[in-house]
Amino acid sequence: MNNLLINQRKMLEDVSLLILRLFMGATFLAYGIKKITSFDNYMVLFSDKLDLPFPLLNLYIVIAVEILGGLFILVGFLTRVSTIPLIITMITALFLVNINNGFAASNFGMEIPLAYIAILFVLFAFGSGKYGIDKTEKL
Repeated sequence: MNNLLINQRKMLEDVSLLILRLFMGATFLAYGIKKITSFDNYMVLFSDKLDLPFPLLNLYIVIAVEILGGLFILVGFLTRVSTIPLIITMITALFLVNINNGFAASNFGMEIPLAYIAILFVLFAFGSGKYGIDKTEKL
């Protein structure tokens, strides 16, 4: 009976990690693709509105992080490592874009970036789970 509960718990953990990975991977992949298809708009955002140094370089870095990180997390490859640049990207976006807009997502507030950071932290802590390419690699 005890082994059955342990096995069910492990399966639930692996399925939960799979769901989180599929959601986060697809989300960041979509964000990266959107930045490519709306490149000029994002270039204006990075250079004029956010006044970032080296806006073109920063935009390329964000696109690469979102597409590669999203793809790696989606398939469960280097999951823990892939979460780190995505967490850094989300923290940066949180402070540059969202922090002055309150909490609500409807006002472009901190709600969504904080939720993404929390999910990414779970993936960092637990890895890909059984259903990823790296099957929860050892850090």
